Amino acid sequence: MIKKALLTLFFIFIGNSLLNAKNLHLELTQLVNEAFEQEEAKNQVINLAALNKMLSQRMAKDAILITQNINVDYYTKDLMDSGKKFDLFIQGMYKGNESLKLPKQTDKEILSELNEINAVWKEFHIAIQNFYKNKKVDKEAYAIIINQNEKLMRLSHKLTQTLQSKHILDTQDNQVIVHTLKFADRQRMLTQKMFKEKFLVYTKEDAERNNVRLRGSIILFKNGLEGLIKGDHKRGLKKVTSKPIQDKLQEMHELYNEVEDLYKKDNVVLKELKHLASIDKKLMGLSIEVVTMIENTLVY
Repeated sequence: MIKKALLTLFFIFIGNSLLNAKNLHLELTQLVNEAFEQEEAKNQVINLAALNKMLSQRMAKDAILITQNINVDYYTKDLMDSGKKFDLFIQGMYKGNESLKLPKQTDKEILSELNEINAVWKEFHIAIQNFYKNKKVDKEAYAIIINQNEKLMRLSHKLTQTLQSKHILDTQDNQVIVHTLKFADRQRMLTQKMFKEKFLVYTKEDAERNNVRLRGSIILFKNGLEGLIKGDHKRGLKKVTSKPIQDKLQEMHELYNEVEDLYKKDNVVLKELKHLASIDKKLMGLSIEVVTMIENTLVY
């Protein structure tokens, strides 16, 4: 009888231990999943904030091409798509957006910077929506896009830096990667900014000022690209050693070499600008891939 009772207690003990172990495993799995979800959310917030820098220039570039009656249907769709992406990020930061994996922001510094962006974006967004209707360009909307796009870019850059400082772990490896990412992200934005400035010079819109800006953008793009490929001690930039990323950078370098002379050429014809537009699309696509690949190496 005693033996039977002891056996019963033993099996009850084993059963409870197994149950507790199973519960502990489930709890640990849940904690790990939650941690990964939180890191993914932080990653997504920074990625989208940085993407908006490029989108600010892309929208301006699209507007210029539409005014010149170049592939209007394509660039109108592209403009609307960029505007939608930019706005979804802003609204997602305020309210949260599950599909974008954006948590609602509560940090006062982030919200303050977001408010700065939104103050400019409200007017800019209306201009985007009113810009091209019934096959006609709204000149007032066009002026807003051209005059405000760089302010939108600067404010988006400021927010990106703040998010990085709050969310990315400050380790030696991360410092190197973040510095590399800064240049790669700038390359992505410059693909749009250079083309926008070149076309403004062509259309003689504040041509002298935009020509100066273009020269600066060309220098930044070329130095940044070569620094990513070879390293640049002066700028504290280490050579990218990942072969897949290097392959993408080499593709970008070949494409840029194809059009560098056109960017520097004083007088270009429309046919040459259309060629630039086709190369610009490829450069932008590659630069987006490079940024994503570098971001995936970060530890949050």
